[in-house]
Amino acid sequence: MIDIKAGSHPHEDLLSDVSGVLASVDELSDYLTRVVNAVRTHVTGCDEVGVTLLVDGRASTAAYTTVTTLEIDAVQYQLDQGPCLEAARERTEVVATIGADGDADERWPLFAEAVRQDGMRSLMALPLLSGAQCVGALNLYGTVPHAFDAFEASLARVAAARAADAIVAVTELDGARRLAGQLEQAMANRAVIEQAKGVLMALRGIDEHAAFDWLRTSSQARNVKVKVLAEQVVAGVTGRAEATATEADTATG
Repeated sequence: MIDIKAGSHPHEDLLSDVSGVLASVDELSDYLTRVVNAVRTHVTGCDEVGVTLLVDGRASTAAYTTVTTLEIDAVQYQLDQGPCLEAARERTEVVATIGADGDADERWPLFAEAVRQDGMRSLMALPLLSGAQCVGALNLYGTVPHAFDAFEASLARVAAARAADAIVAVTELDGARRLAGQLEQAMANRAVIEQAKGVLMALRGIDEHAAFDWLRTSSQARNVKVKVLAEQVVAGVTGRAEATATEADTATG
């Protein structure tokens, strides 16, 4: 069991949000998702956050705040250029701005053009360093130019250090390649759950939290995993989804 501890620090609110005890890869996936959400909450000017995992030179996203983050990270991997790759490969913090008064367009022209279409103007990436190891990068994106100053960087640095320690600790238990595959599967599971929540929100006129509560309680009543029920809901979006929901309601009633 791995304990990621909080401590006495000026940034203790963020530290509190990114502290926890980890015992498995599944818990690491949840933990990294908590980290990116905490960074978005506490770092002013930050609209999207992702964690890039780098294993044997191959980059993949291990956690993200929204699908927009996932898409921005994917553009970097496809083009083999961008702040998160530079931060991870060079083991250096990267801060850049997209636009006439910034340097991102010159450093990564293809990436900057693609991200501009998503409305992003500020970029910051921090290497995930734990001892001598660099396991990836923490990626922050903002829609306002020059959003990330020294104070915001210091906040992100706290989260990056905790995330790096957690990844290295679990990697030592499971192995880097296996960890990468398991985190990718966890992200795929999250994606189908997000899709199912969207279907339920549209069908039932409920909010995101109520949709997840429905998935959780219904999966318990049916004795199936949330992911399995989510797949059933998504598969039935053309007509079977409402039948699935009604059936599960009967089971929970």
